[in-house]
Amino acid sequence: MKLIIKLFGLFLILAGISLLFAPELIFDFIDHNKEQKWVYITAIVVRLFLGIILLLSAKASKHPLAIKVIGMLFIMAALIFFAIGQENLVKFISSILPVFNPFSYFIGLISIAFGSFFIYAFPSKKGRKR
Repeated sequence: MKLIIKLFGLFLILAGISLLFAPELIFDFIDHNKEQKWVYITAIVVRLFLGIILLLSAKASKHPLAIKVIGMLFIMAALIFFAIGQENLVKFISSILPVFNPFSYFIGLISIAFGSFFIYAFPSKKGRKR
């Protein structure tokens, strides 16, 4: 499970780098695919899956409370997305894309920081001291 979290951290770092140097890649992809059913399903399933994994793995991390809180937030987001439905999620995405676009550099830095935190929070066995 730690490997999945570290891979997710790496994905966040790569997304953050993309937002720093070529934000249109991510923003255009989201804008052109926001109405697709697979985007809605993926948004829910990935958040639910990662939230559960974070909750189950929290004790193995350097910061279990922070990991639990983040896991609960992921699960709550998945439940909210499910509750509002695809049409309202598309409206929400359409309303926030223009707002976030000018702040892509800052969002990229936050993404890199979160990804780095996930990798840092789950040390490998040989690097872990007790």
